[in-house]
Amino acid sequence: MLKTLELPKVDFITTPEGKPKSVVLSIDDWKRISETLKIMSSKELMQSLKRAKQQLRSKSKLLTLKEEV
Repeated sequence: MLKTLELPKVDFITTPEGKPKSVVLSIDDWKRISETLKIMSSKELMQSLKRAKQQLRSKSKLLTLKEEV
């Protein structure tokens, strides 16, 4: 089953030359993006997610966090 993602509505504020200068987002969109960036910047968390994906693909027994540590 595919899940539909709702992309944030983004408004660009441009300079007189027509070049994008800044972006306006809703606070909810900013929180969602900020949280994603925090997750993606955590090497440990990204490695854990990679292992979980590999386990799912190989149909291995999935481990709980307590079993993994």
